[in-house]
Order: sequence, then structure tokens, then C-alpha cells
Amino acid sequence: MPCSPDTRGSLGSQTVFLVEDSVTAEPCVPATFDSSSERYEILAESIRYTDALVGGNGLTGTIDKTKNHLRHGVRVVTGQFSMEVGPYEVAAWKSRIQGGASVATNFEPTPFDIMIKRDKGTVIYRHCVVRAAVFSCVSSGGQEQVLRMTLDILGFEEHEADSDFPATPPTIPTTDRLYWLIGDSLMTLTPDGGSAGDLQFDQFSLRIDNGVVPLVRNNLMVTALQSRGREVTLRASTPYSSSSHSSYYIDYFKGGGNITFSHEKSNGEVPSLYDTVFTLNNLRSVRVSPSVKGPGEIPLFIDMTAHRSGTTAPYSIVSTYA
Repeated sequence: MPCSPDTRGSLGSQTVFLVEDSVTAEPCVPATFDSSSERYEILAESIRYTDALVGGNGLTGTIDKTKNHLRHGVRVVTGQFSMEVGPYEVAAWKSRIQGGASVATNFEPTPFDIMIKRDKGTVIYRHCVVRAAVFSCVSSGGQEQVLRMTLDILGFEEHEADSDFPATPPTIPTTDRLYWLIGDSLMTLTPDGGSAGDLQFDQFSLRIDNGVVPLVRNNLMVTALQSRGREVTLRASTPYSSSSHSSYYIDYFKGGGNITFSHEKSNGEVPSLYDTVFTLNNLRSVRVSPSVKGPGEIPLFIDMTAHRSGTTAPYSIVSTYA
């Protein structure tokens, strides 16, 4: 017996994050996780099974709520997780973000189950869907220069899974799977009827919001996840110059764009087969006035949304590594 209680808790460093495609034929059954499941090295997660006590709000002659009417209300899986990414990770999540192999006029969920071993406890979040995806990176000398993917999800249920963690879990890759840096990227914007130009930028954020909402009806759990409309937004920071003043501030931008990550700017560190391209179609900008924060450089923030035109989708993703 120790002289004092052991007060150690679970550590985030011991987290194991696994993903499996959901069992669509039996949506009430959690997926089986094994050595071939997808394993990701996440930075952080905030996934939770929402829970609330409802009832017991009637007037009783006291300022306190009474316990005899309380019920557990509707529960929904919701939250986010983030990871650093290269072409492997973008390719693996592409169809889940798009809702299929291509960006169609509707969003057909590509559901997946998540198993999280939070050191001392393991749970499965069943039948999850990507509500929104954000790709971002910042020019810096630190970790912010690595391309980051943050996924906002919705799901059906949480299941206790301590006994379901695979006896032989999938291993972390030992061969090189390099992540993208902001220095590997090139942003090209082409105005309608004009010539393509490369934009120098200090940070960017591309948000693909699928507008997914949970449907409950007269049930106590989620019965379906449905998209109510997609929105694709590009935000970037560029130096405020005479050129950007006229092209992206005074004149509203109308055209297309590409954000390309490739080996060509990597000083030979990245394999030549690595390639990730985000194509944005029918971009339209809104004016964001620059502001002076002090004696340093004045940034101009660019805010654009991509749109569908006929059969041309608002965006596409291509990510290859072999």
C-alpha cells in the first residue's frame, strides 16, 4: 500500500485515435476496430456526447428545482478534432468531407465510427459525419506553419468500449509520411477575363461547411444527419500594397483560384509524387478594410466564397502521393 493515494490521471499523450467506416447496412451496430483500422496522430479533440437534465421547472413554492420529474433529454455526438496533414491524410478524408467521390449537388454522408482511447478509458462514437472541414496554416518559425486540418463532426451515439480496443492496434507508420508546410504552397487567383496571378500570403483558412444538422423527430437520439446547404469560404492575409489595394480591396474579385502544395518549393525534401490541390471556382469577394495596428506592416485580409455554376462545383480536392 502506498503512503498516500495515487492521484495520477489519464494523459493526453497516451491517446489513441482510430477510425473505421460505419456499418451502413446495420447503422445501429458500432464498427469493429482491428489492426487494419485507420490511426491518426491528432493534436487535440473535443468530441462529446451531449447530455442534459430536463423537466422539473414547475413552480413549487421554493427557489430550488425538485428531482422527482427529471429526465435525460436528447443526446447528440458533436465536437472537433485536429491534425497536421500531408497528401496521405487529405486523400483519406476527401470523400468524407465531400460526401462522396465528387462534389455533387447534394451531400450524401459517408459515415464513419471513431474509437478514442483516452489513456484509461475507451469509447466509440458511432455513425459520424463531417459537418465542416477547415484547412489552415500560418507563416511562422513554429508549428503553425504545418498545414492543419480541423474537422467538426456530428454523430449518433457514444458506446463504452474498454473491452473492444483491438488486442493488436494499428501501428503508427514508420516510413516517411511528410506533412505540408505553408512554404510548400502557392495560391493562384485568376480574375474572370484576366490573367492568373500568384498571391503572396501570410496565412490562409479554407472552410468547407456542409451545413449538416441532426434530425431527431420524436426520438431521444439522432436518427439521421442531413445537409441544409454547403458554403465554401477562403480567407487569407496578404501585404497591403498598391497592387492588392486595387485588385482585392477597391475592386471586388470575381474569378477562380487554386491553392497548391507540391514538392517544387520544398528544397528537395518532399517526394516528387506528393501533390495536393484545392481548386475554388466562381469566387466572389467581400470588402474588408485594412486597419493600422502600429508601426509594422499593414495586412489586407481577403474574404471570398466559392459558388456552383451549372455543372461546375464550387470546389474540388486532388491529393496524391504515389
